[in-house]
Amino acid sequence: MTDARVSWVERLGLIDRRWLYLVLLISVAVAVVVRPLFPDTPSTFVQPVVDRIERLEPGSPVLISLDYSPAAAPEIEPMAFAMVRHLLMRGAHPVFISLFPEGSAMFQRLHAEVLATDFGDLEAGRHWTNLGYKAGGRMVINALRQDLSAMYHADMDGRPLADLPGLADCSRLGDFSLIVALTSGTPGLKEWILYGGDPTGVPVVGGCTGIGTPEYLAYFPGQLRGLVGGLKGASEYEAALASLFPERAFPRRAGRVMGPQTVAHVVILIFLVLGNVAYLRGRRREGGGGAA
Repeated sequence: MTDARVSWVERLGLIDRRWLYLVLLISVAVAVVVRPLFPDTPSTFVQPVVDRIERLEPGSPVLISLDYSPAAAPEIEPMAFAMVRHLLMRGAHPVFISLFPEGSAMFQRLHAEVLATDFGDLEAGRHWTNLGYKAGGRMVINALRQDLSAMYHADMDGRPLADLPGLADCSRLGDFSLIVALTSGTPGLKEWILYGGDPTGVPVVGGCTGIGTPEYLAYFPGQLRGLVGGLKGASEYEAALASLFPERAFPRRAGRVMGPQTVAHVVILIFLVLGNVAYLRGRRREGGGGAA
């Protein structure tokens, strides 16, 4: 009986790798179709963002800079959608700008999928404001520290800033309660920390691609109060939002995308464990045979 069991384990190490690839392909394909949603919880970096927004008073102005391009949208859009939903549920007043030329297109997607769909009863200029893209990078941030009207004379619908109730108490960057920088490059989160948050004292939280996350961890938790990194961070934020507002049942876009990735990782780990077991049992048997 022992020999048969050992022989079965050893045979695991002789399986043609093409069968392993086939099992992985089938597992991921099924997960893509089924789109499983696994439990998730906010990490040490994401939870402070959730807590910071939860502490905002209704009507608090929050600057959101959409500094990412369509190439990074699959990672950053889910966190942008979740954070804007959270802000609006808390009664905060998001003010959208961008330091990226593509930012206007990114806002249009956010407007179509969040503002118009989930919060269609809210009024532009009163409950949220879109000021649009401005060229200049960090020079834009420097100008906003002095006066919003130095860079923006009207919102994207042509209404003067003085006619926007949502900006009644905001004349410069320091008047905002929070800065949210969602970035996939430069200018982006780093510039908002150094030229926006540090000089004004306004707390800065951010979101970025997974590969860009390590660059910003050096600023956490002092200059950067929280960070949502990549799809995993977006999935964690969506899970937190679902826990805070279960009655709304907001879409969990990042969580659904993470499902196939999680399945792939689990299958690969199983293969690694089985392969190592087969290898170690084989070595053990060879050692035993030599001693005999």
